[in-house]
Amino acid sequence: MQASGSMICPVETPQLLRHAVWKMWTERVLLALLLVLFAVKGFIPAWSHLDSDFANYYLAAHLYREHYPVERVYEWTWFQRQKDHLGLERPLVGFIPSTLPSVFPILPLSSLPPLQANRCWLVISLGSLFLAVAVLKRVTSLTWRRIGVLTFLAIAPLHTNFLLGQVHVLMLLLLVLAAWLYFRNCPFLSGTVLAAAAAMKIYPAFFLLFFLVRRQWRAAAGLVCGMAGALLLSILLFGENAFRIYFREILPSGLRGEIIDPYATAWDSLNALLRRLFIFEPELNPVPVAHLPTLYALLHPLLHSLILVVFLWGIGFRRASASRQKLEWAIYCFLLLLLSSEPLPYHFIILILTAVLSVDYLMAQRQSSWALAVVVFYTLACLPFDRVYRANPQGWQALLCFPRLFCMVLFAGTLLVILISTAEDSFASRLRFRSLAWAALALIVLTTGGFVLDRRHLAGQFDNYATRVTTSVGSAIAVNPVVTADGIWFGALVPKFTSAQDAYEIHRLHAGVISSYGGNGDWFYPASTIDGSASWAEVASKTGSRIIRFDPSGVPTNSGTLTTEAVDAQQPVVSARGERLAYIREVRGRGSLWIRPIVGQAGTPQSNPDHELAGPQYDVREAAFSPDAELIFSSAQRERYRLYSVDPQSGNVAELTSVTCSARYPAPSPDGQWIAYSCERGGVWQLMVMNRSTAEQRQLTNSDCNSITPAWLPDSRSLIYATDCGRALGITALSKLSVVP
Repeated sequence: MQASGSMICPVETPQLLRHAVWKMWTERVLLALLLVLFAVKGFIPAWSHLDSDFANYYLAAHLYREHYPVERVYEWTWFQRQKDHLGLERPLVGFIPSTLPSVFPILPLSSLPPLQANRCWLVISLGSLFLAVAVLKRVTSLTWRRIGVLTFLAIAPLHTNFLLGQVHVLMLLLLVLAAWLYFRNCPFLSGTVLAAAAAMKIYPAFFLLFFLVRRQWRAAAGLVCGMAGALLLSILLFGENAFRIYFREILPSGLRGEIIDPYATAWDSLNALLRRLFIFEPELNPVPVAHLPTLYALLHPLLHSLILVVFLWGIGFRRASASRQKLEWAIYCFLLLLLSSEPLPYHFIILILTAVLSVDYLMAQRQSSWALAVVVFYTLACLPFDRVYRANPQGWQALLCFPRLFCMVLFAGTLLVILISTAEDSFASRLRFRSLAWAALALIVLTTGGFVLDRRHLAGQFDNYATRVTTSVGSAIAVNPVVTADGIWFGALVPKFTSAQDAYEIHRLHAGVISSYGGNGDWFYPASTIDGSASWAEVASKTGSRIIRFDPSGVPTNSGTLTTEAVDAQQPVVSARGERLAYIREVRGRGSLWIRPIVGQAGTPQSNPDHELAGPQYDVREAAFSPDAELIFSSAQRERYRLYSVDPQSGNVAELTSVTCSARYPAPSPDGQWIAYSCERGGVWQLMVMNRSTAEQRQLTNSDCNSITPAWLPDSRSLIYATDCGRALGITALSKLSVVP
């Protein structure tokens, strides 16, 4: 027997060595190919141009450094205007739903030119990536080659992070550091690192649930204390108003997945798929399977709660061994991503942590087949699927447009089987009545609570569909309507965030036909005489904003052929008889109100016709003329918005004290009897009207969505307004509303 054994060993040993050498060279070649692919498709192209996401952080950091009111970064058109003034060579920018602390990593770079700052950030991101790999080497027994292969198999996440200049490589590093501290029995510090990550992107805050389930009280305390410190620091640095706006207006929409376009197939989330299938929206989702918001309100919390409860049940409440903790941490990171409302490819970079920790655990357990399965599904989830996405799939075709989501579901099934099959306690103990009862109770409570909240949120949001003023499939924004005898003017953004030529334009709806006006910059805030004979708009560019006048019978595309009415001027409004032009002039983002006479084409302008009515101490946001040429304007005062009136002749400014809510977007009716405006109620903006004679006020809208920028029809009985109901935060469409029976 011994002789037989000794004869076999010399045969098997060379085979094992050859197999090990073959694997080593395969890993080396694969790593080299992945590194070349990353350099060619990710890093080198990112080095040569500035993309939108880095521009968003850079612009917000620049505005903070220059002491602008940073809460305004969440206003789409204002943020776009600042981009134009700074000369950022990107078509579109937007800061929603990012947190203000997310600008801090970019803040030291904001004094550099944009492209140079972008290149510095690329170097920092590359260093963060390799530091994350080094920490992963410390917490696992995998070789450098294998960690490198697993890291660069995240093809789409890495490429998009570097191409777009995103901050999620830094998020990966923070999560890796938190895991390292957790495994080294420093739970409080681990929680504080997660709190720092949560200040930039919200999802690490949900590790609190993981710590509570695992009864890691010190880690939970570290996370809570760190988040409390981050909140206090945010209030100190950005102001209470910015803090309030984010948590009341921005965060709820972000958690619900109502950002930019909640129906977009590129989100790769359960939430987006359910919306695409079961919620109708005339422009963003014109052909769902059926308009069944109640079914959506049920399936949305049910599926998310089921996934959460099953995975937490698989993790269990008992303290795990050190090796088992790695698997649980990896799976919980995956779970946060799977349940995210709107993940884009760069969010999936945290799967690197999931893959490395899972493979390390499985190889240590000699579960090489399961380790291979993890690598396969991880690779599939990180592939680029850009060509599979479709802008407007119809009906059940939408199921074919969420490939990454379905790869994630298969990955989830694999991880769940691994989690349960490798559990350190018996499967029978998990099936005890007490364990199942707690899981069932949690599922019922979460589903019921989610259903009630979703139904309440969706109630009345679709009523405006029947009164839409115009419908253009794919339209992103329609806002700031102006009604004339010759049609309806409004600001617009079409198509939505897809082209290098995208820009804000002015549109006119006349006889059912939409005409576009724009070119050589972003065009905002249309204004027109009542008869429609002359029109104005704000044009923003690198030289600043100016108000131009143009002939509405033409389609101007060359700014050199336009008449400049006022320079360093924004948001024009015209008096009822077309005699005066009012506008806003900003000083570091704080507006003052100005007025000037309108001179005819052949007239001779005065040497200094502009006159200031309200200085920057009022921080004027919007203004409108009443029929008697009085101006009503909104003002950011003492942590809320107030309405004021000013007489252009005397210059007397008086607050409309009868309006006690935080109010914006004033619109006096043509007959002078009413003032329409938007009032903040519970973090959303509702339309209100006030009778100027009696001061009686009436709320016109009450859905859990925003209704803003009202404009009266000539009969003073109806309004055209912008609404994001059924859409996304600030992504508005135009609807009509009767005010006076």
